[in-house]
Amino acid sequence: MTTNHRKAGYQNQRQLAEAIRAARGLIKADLVIKNAKYLDTFSGVFAEGDVAVHHGVIVGVKESYEGVTEIDAKGKFIVPGFIDAHVHIESSLMTPARFQEAVLPCGTTTVMWDPHEIANVKGVAGIQWAVDSSRHLLKDLFGLDIFVMVPSCVPSTSPEAKLESAGATLHAKDLKPFVGDDRVLGLAEMMNFPGLLAGDGDIMEKLQDFSGKKRDGHCPGLTGKDLNAYGVAGIHSCHESTTISEAREKLGKGIHVLIREGSCAKDADELLPILSQRTAPVLAFCSDDRNPADIADEGHIDCIVNKALRAGHPPEDVFRAASFGPARAYGLEDRGAIAPGYLADFVVVEALAASGDILAESQATWPGGCRIVDVFKRGERIDRKTLAEVTDLTPKFAGSVNMNLKPLSPADFKVPSAAKTTQKSRVIGVRPHQIITDSLTVDLPVVQGAILADAAHDVLKIAVFERHHGTGLRSVAFVKGFGIRSGAIATSINHDSHNVIVVGSSDDLMAAAVNRLIQIDGGIVVAQSTPEGEKMVEMPLPLGGLMTSLSPTEVGDVLRKLKAGAKAIGCVLDEPFLQLSFLALPVIPTLKITDRGLVDVTLFAVVPVEAN
Repeated sequence: MTTNHRKAGYQNQRQLAEAIRAARGLIKADLVIKNAKYLDTFSGVFAEGDVAVHHGVIVGVKESYEGVTEIDAKGKFIVPGFIDAHVHIESSLMTPARFQEAVLPCGTTTVMWDPHEIANVKGVAGIQWAVDSSRHLLKDLFGLDIFVMVPSCVPSTSPEAKLESAGATLHAKDLKPFVGDDRVLGLAEMMNFPGLLAGDGDIMEKLQDFSGKKRDGHCPGLTGKDLNAYGVAGIHSCHESTTISEAREKLGKGIHVLIREGSCAKDADELLPILSQRTAPVLAFCSDDRNPADIADEGHIDCIVNKALRAGHPPEDVFRAASFGPARAYGLEDRGAIAPGYLADFVVVEALAASGDILAESQATWPGGCRIVDVFKRGERIDRKTLAEVTDLTPKFAGSVNMNLKPLSPADFKVPSAAKTTQKSRVIGVRPHQIITDSLTVDLPVVQGAILADAAHDVLKIAVFERHHGTGLRSVAFVKGFGIRSGAIATSINHDSHNVIVVGSSDDLMAAAVNRLIQIDGGIVVAQSTPEGEKMVEMPLPLGGLMTSLSPTEVGDVLRKLKAGAKAIGCVLDEPFLQLSFLALPVIPTLKITDRGLVDVTLFAVVPVEAN
C-alpha cells in the first residue's frame, strides 16, 4: 500500500491488476471470512455475505468467494478496526512497540499520537523520535498504524507568560519541517486557545503552516463567539468536552467531538447520549491518557464501545463512531469500512446479552456489549504471543539525564507567611475522575512564619520542582482531595512540562519521595511511613522520565503495586498518579501549580498562595 491514505492505493499496476482478479473471483483470495454479518458503514446496517481479503486489502464483500484460508464465523459480526482519535502513547508509560502489544488485541488498529509529552522533555528530538518509532512498527506486516499529530503547544502556555518551565520551547519554525512527513497528519491539540483568540503571531504561523493538514483542538468550556473564532482558525476537533451541552455546541459548529475515556478523565458516560445514527459519522472515540493496567482490566477503545452498547445504543452507530467517524475526520480514506479497496483492518466480535451469553443475531441492541473473537490487521490475524516477540526498536536518547535536580531537604517545602496564627490560603480542589479542579479558599494554621498543611481536613502540601535545566525553580502550595495520611507520592510525569510533582502528609516524606525519584532518574515513587521506617514502591521510567520498555503485563503489575501503596497511605483517588500529574497543567481550569507557582487558569496568571 502507498502512504497517501486513499482507497485502493496500490504500489504498482501489477498489484492492482491482481487485486481486480481476486475481486472478480478469478483467483483465490488470501483470506475469506464466511457466514458472518459485516457492518456496512456507508448505509449504517449489518449486511450478510463473504468478506474476501487479498494482500492486506478487502477485495470483495457480499458475494461468495474462495480463499486460500477460509474462516467460518457463523453467528459473529465483522466491524472495522477501532481508531483512537487522540492518544499520548507516553501516558501509557510504554514505548510504541509495547503499547501496540497492549491495544491491538483490544481491536485498536490505528491511533493518532500526539507526542506532546516527550516533546516537552526533548523538544524537536522528541517529535522526531515519535515519528521514527511509528515507522519502526511498520516493519511488521501486522504493525499498529501510528500517525503523528505534531505538538502545537510546547510548553502548553505561551513562553512569554512564564507560567511553566518545559524541557523545550517549540516555535513555528521548529515544527514546519514535519509538515511534509507522510506519518504526520497535522497539528495536535491547540491548547493555547487564548493565544489563538488574541492572534498570537507564532500560533497564527503554526496554523498556516499546517493549513493543508488537520488541526486538532483543545478548548474546555469555550463557547459562543469565541468558539466560532476557534473554528474559523481551522480547528476540526476537540476531545475536552465534559458536558453534553458543550459537546452539542461544538458539533453544531463543525468541530468533531472526540468522546474520551482515559484513566483519569472519564467523559464517556456523560457524552454518549450525543451518539445517534445521524451523528455517528462525525463523532470519534479516544483514550487520551490510559495506562496498561486499565487497558488490561477494562479495554482500550473497546471500553468505550462496550459502554455505549450497554447503554442501549445500536451497535451499528457505535461501531461507526469507533472507526468510520475518526477515519473520515482525519482524512484516512483507506480504512474505517468493510468494503472493497479498504485496508483489511477489522474485528470479529460476538454480541452479548446482559447475562454475558451470546445473543441471537436478530437483536437490535447488545445489552451485554461485545466480546472480541479475532482482530485482523491488513489481513493478518493478531496473535498476542507474536506481538510480545516483536523487537522493541524504539530509538533511545543516549547519554541524557532525566533528573537535573539536586537532592531536597524538608526545608525546601516551607511556605512562608507573615501572618500570626492563620492564613486564608488558595487550595487546589481535586475532582475525582476529572482534570478540571476547583479553586478553594481555606484558613490554614501558621507556625513560626510558615503556613502548615491540615491533614485532618485533607489539606496537604503539593510541590513542583523544575527538572530539565537545573534552574532551581520550585513552588509549594496546598491541595485537597487526596486523603493521604502517612506518606507521599512523587513523579516525573507532570503534564505537560513534566517537571517533578509531589504531594504528601509531611515535608520529610515528600523530600524522601523526590530524592528516591532522583536516584532512579525519573518515574513514580510512593513513600510510606511505617514503624520500621520509610517504605518505597517505585517504577523507574528511563525514557525521558516518562516511559519504560517493560511489557504491558509487567507495567500493569507494577502499577497495581503502586496503587496499593497509594491506598496504604490513605489516598482515596482511583487514579492517583495521573490525577496528580494533571494538577500541573495550566490550560485546564481552574487552579493549578507549576514550578513557577499557583496558576489561576481563568486569569492565565500566577497568583500567591495567600488569598488576601
